[in-house]
Amino acid sequence: MSTREIRYNAVAGVGYAFFVSVVILILEALANIFYPTPLVLSPIWALIKGYWVSLVLILVLYGLLILFARPYRTEEMTNYNVYFRPAQRTVIYVIIAVAILSLLFDAYPGPLWGRTRIGLFIVVNVIAGALGGYLAARFGGIKH
Repeated sequence: MSTREIRYNAVAGVGYAFFVSVVILILEALANIFYPTPLVLSPIWALIKGYWVSLVLILVLYGLLILFARPYRTEEMTNYNVYFRPAQRTVIYVIIAVAILSLLFDAYPGPLWGRTRIGLFIVVNVIAGALGGYLAARFGGIKH
């Protein structure tokens, strides 16, 4: 595990954490057109509060994002698997970190577009991405 690998995974994790959070918010805003749901980032918070539509949407999205990062069969047979497995580990660790740390965003009782909520959104995604990238590099990096 090199510091360069940790830095690359952390930067990729931060970008991916923002991507996951924004996609969740867009998906729930679209679902809000058909069925009124609150905008929730954490599946844990949705489970605690009983927001079943949000919980299902988030879990389905997480599953699809993990499957999308999975190498295809032809890539597994070639040497590309060396590059795609660490990416899938980064995706999994970042999604777990976002699911847990976004409880801070959901638990804040202020307005959705308040400065504090936006700041929490940024801080949660930066910390979750960096933590997920670090954990992926620490526990599943490329072995030389």
